[in-house]
Amino acid sequence: MLARVAADLYWMGRYIERTEHTARLLKYQLTGLVDAPADELALGWQVIYRALGQSPPMAPADVDEAEAFMMADAYTLAGSLVEDHTNPDSMVTCWGMARENATQLRPQLPLEVWTTLNRGFLWIRDCDFPAAWKKRPVTLVAEAVDRLRLLAGVVEATMSRDDVWRFLQLGRFVERFQHQTNLLRTWDRLGAPDGADPSLSWSDLLRVCVAFELYCRRHGMTAERDTVLEFLIRDPEVPRSLRFALERIEHMLVGIDPLGSSHPLVPPRRVALRLAATVEAATGSVTDRERREADDSHVTDHLFEHLAGDGSRLHDLLITEYVDYPVSEGLPS
Repeated sequence: MLARVAADLYWMGRYIERTEHTARLLKYQLTGLVDAPADELALGWQVIYRALGQSPPMAPADVDEAEAFMMADAYTLAGSLVEDHTNPDSMVTCWGMARENATQLRPQLPLEVWTTLNRGFLWIRDCDFPAAWKKRPVTLVAEAVDRLRLLAGVVEATMSRDDVWRFLQLGRFVERFQHQTNLLRTWDRLGAPDGADPSLSWSDLLRVCVAFELYCRRHGMTAERDTVLEFLIRDPEVPRSLRFALERIEHMLVGIDPLGSSHPLVPPRRVALRLAATVEAATGSVTDRERREADDSHVTDHLFEHLAGDGSRLHDLLITEYVDYPVSEGLPS
């Protein structure tokens, strides 16, 4: 496979996953516009922007002013993440970048995958955001989530399990791991710190991660910080847990470069294994005894900082190993 083809597939997967991640966060926030308190809405926007790596909006501290500000500006805040072509992380921009990469990959992609991706981009490009907002703010992002899940299903149903599929999936799950790590860190640090008021509920985080029903079956209806964090970090059956993403990354790396799994390990494989070991060893929480002896938020924040750093390093090593390697060296035969 040509390095540029691998890069296009990898980035196509990343942009698709990034678009869905933004849509899910917005779906959660816009659903609460009707009945959530103003200070909670303001905090929600702060968490969303921080989780996406963008500068958060500044809201008035006074509750009455915050209510007027947030309801009036929710349209602007959502629009910046949906239809703003100047925002490199908006949904329309990321969807367009995924389509641009797919345009270069037409010979490698099944027709159904290209058609579904293209139709989704044309839909969001031509959507009437003001009209959708007047009808119901959450409608547009909910449909975007449905279209992106349809695309994921078409990919699973039509693509052969070769390197084309592996690089596409590798991009998806590297993006998912990085975004989920940042979301968990932001929610714990800013959205739901112990004793803070206002704060976002841990059950809402589970709903954002599409894991609330499974959590209830495993742990009951009460969502507590320690249990939720451990659930979203270590459970291998939760599609948006960190462990789930890492297992998929390891599987794709073994398929892409089988020799990279033998000694000496190639750098991306080595970092992926280190991340998996960190996640497996982490409890995602501390016991009551340990809380009396250490600053719990510091311990957890250090874990997420470590995972985020290694996640960024994994991306850099993947590009170096499989895309930007010297032509004179090439890949192992």
